[in-house]
Amino acid sequence: MGLFTGFFKPTKPVGFEYRPRFYDEKKEEKMERHKAAEGLAGDDPEAMKARIQRNLKRQSKGLGAKNFRQQQVAKSNMRLLLIIAVLIAVLFLAIEVYLPRFAHLFE
Repeated sequence: MGLFTGFFKPTKPVGFEYRPRFYDEKKEEKMERHKAAEGLAGDDPEAMKARIQRNLKRQSKGLGAKNFRQQQVAKSNMRLLLIIAVLIAVLFLAIEVYLPRFAHLFE
């Protein structure tokens, strides 16, 4: 009779288990920075390479890149002013030399 008893009973629904998890992004970043700092603290060559690479990245993102860009812009502006000054001087020289010749042709 055990064979037919389970056949006529309805099946039970499968249970759903949900365990909410909390993710703290700031804590995770802090732990990663702490691990990285521990790795950089050593005197072995790999730690030195990592420190140098980290400092180079920091300089390229930070104030070093900004100062470099400002210097390049200042140099470019000075070159532009110098070129404009030379062109104006050449123009005045050309006017002084060649304008009387052209004026003499039109008289």
